[in-house]
Amino acid sequence: MGLDMYLSTRNYVSQYNYNKGESRTEVPEFATLVNMSGLEGLTKYSQFGGISVSYPVGYWRKANAIHGWFVNNLADGLDECQEIPCTYDHLKLLLTACKEVLAETDPEEKSDKADDVGLTPTEGFFFGGYQLDEYYDADLKYTVEMIEHIFSLIPEDNYNWQFIYQASW
Repeated sequence: MGLDMYLSTRNYVSQYNYNKGESRTEVPEFATLVNMSGLEGLTKYSQFGGISVSYPVGYWRKANAIHGWFVNNLADGLDECQEIPCTYDHLKLLLTACKEVLAETDPEEKSDKADDVGLTPTEGFFFGGYQLDEYYDADLKYTVEMIEHIFSLIPEDNYNWQFIYQASW
């Protein structure tokens, strides 16, 4: 019981490549994904075929300041365990915010910076602690590592990837 938080990414694979002046050609990855379903002919009547594949890329446990950042910045404060779409640019903002708070060594300045960048601990039912302590710092460091890892694998200009944040408690 408590706050569990998930970040996933979805990759869209089109059924066809469209080349200027040429007819469309089928994308091999699309056929591979359809065959993996075990349902031969599944896309027989699809005119504009594409498949979205979802990958889990991040998990936090009771990192309530990170949760609050997603809810307040990307969901207008609405916190109903809904999927919250986010972009590469949103993740860059979160990465920068985490680094800015971690750079502060004075507790009062750290608290002010957390307020400024939206990383104030968020209260909720079994959401964990609300102090800016070593656990808080560990959550921010983990978030920095996670986002930097994702960015090392998915280039910024690859628009086939979408990110989704969702929490459960």
